[in-house]
Amino acid sequence: MKLNQVRFLCEIVDRDLNISAAAAALRTSQPGVSRHMQSLEQEIGTRLFVRRNRRIVGLTKAGQAILVVARRIVADVESAQRIANEFSSRDSGTLLIATTPTHARYALPRTIQTFVKRYPKVRLSLRQGNPTEIAGWVASGTVDLSIAAAPLAPAPDLVLLHCYDLQRILLTRPSHPLHKLKKPLLSEIAQYPMITYDALFTGRSKIAEDFKRLGLNPHIVLSATDADVMKAYVKLGLGIAILGSIAFDPAQDKDLRSIDVGHLFKPNPIYVGLRKDTYLRTYALDFVEIFAPKLTRTKIEKAMTASNQRRTG
Repeated sequence: MKLNQVRFLCEIVDRDLNISAAAAALRTSQPGVSRHMQSLEQEIGTRLFVRRNRRIVGLTKAGQAILVVARRIVADVESAQRIANEFSSRDSGTLLIATTPTHARYALPRTIQTFVKRYPKVRLSLRQGNPTEIAGWVASGTVDLSIAAAPLAPAPDLVLLHCYDLQRILLTRPSHPLHKLKKPLLSEIAQYPMITYDALFTGRSKIAEDFKRLGLNPHIVLSATDADVMKAYVKLGLGIAILGSIAFDPAQDKDLRSIDVGHLFKPNPIYVGLRKDTYLRTYALDFVEIFAPKLTRTKIEKAMTASNQRRTG
């Protein structure tokens, strides 16, 4: 089993089993990728893919098991390369961060501004998604770290380090009846059309549970992944929205009103996510500490060591 074969297998899966897309991402030819996969299947003596009319439609059981090992190999090779880079050039390289659109827009700009001034030679990249997607990217080694809520399903390959708790607010238009209430009840909120985060966002599921617990079924008129999109439709009068407090700026959102609903909804814990057994370069550790000063390099390294000991113990 060669490293290129392992990389190609992971890329094919990451590109929804589309060999053409995988070849383009790897900057090689489609026939070349196909030959590598056929060669790998011959070497291991079993099929990796389920095919229909020469088209890949899924992974066999053997393919699923080998994919787990392949991802680990790719991640370990990348970690080894980062270690080598750390000693050859401490202040240059790449840093790939996965986060939600809300954090990319509202929570990270100042951190990124400070980081870029400190490390002008580091190429910084933001990849945006929902918590489940983000956890997958970190676990597979596609990104170096994440800043997001915990995924809906447990992620055993992740180390989650608590950063802060994101408070909830209710956004309305200035003339909305709810704005006259200092502490609205869930039953009062449920009377109005609502705009929420997409179902794959952790905050949305927790809020839905709060309504369900009281037997309430609010009318969801729109779900979105971006707080700015939600705010735009609140401004149009399409509904009210429950979202993270960081997304509201009184100076910029003069045509909206914020209502504190901390008495109704628990805050949403936000974490830095790291892959177990990964190696973080100095500037990656600095990025985390700039964003969350309590997460010092020493604390991060202790958490990673403890996690790896539990894994091997």
